[in-house]
Amino acid sequence: MIKRWSLSYLLPLGFASGLPLALTSGTLQAWLTKADVDLKQIGLFALVGLPYTLKFLWAPWMDAYAPSWLDRRRSWMLICQLALMVGMVVMAGWTPAQGALWIATLALFVAFASA
Repeated sequence: MIKRWSLSYLLPLGFASGLPLALTSGTLQAWLTKADVDLKQIGLFALVGLPYTLKFLWAPWMDAYAPSWLDRRRSWMLICQLALMVGMVVMAGWTPAQGALWIATLALFVAFASA
């Protein structure tokens, strides 16, 4: 039971921030395995997690430059959430049969927006 209702928005935000990591790691690899993608290509999809490791490179840039229409934290959260929604919707429209390279590009975009 949440005692402070002002913190109740953190539950969906926490879910939304963890969902792309799960989708771009295990779920994506299971989807590619079921679609009979070559095992070597599936192994290369492990590199999709690289933005989570390298986010220290662009974090100072995001601190230095903030969109002016909202405060720094809210504006970057809104931009990243919108980018995540677009990336996941577009990725859901593709199948591995249409091209694993497009799926990899979209998964990398989603991972970058999530990190």
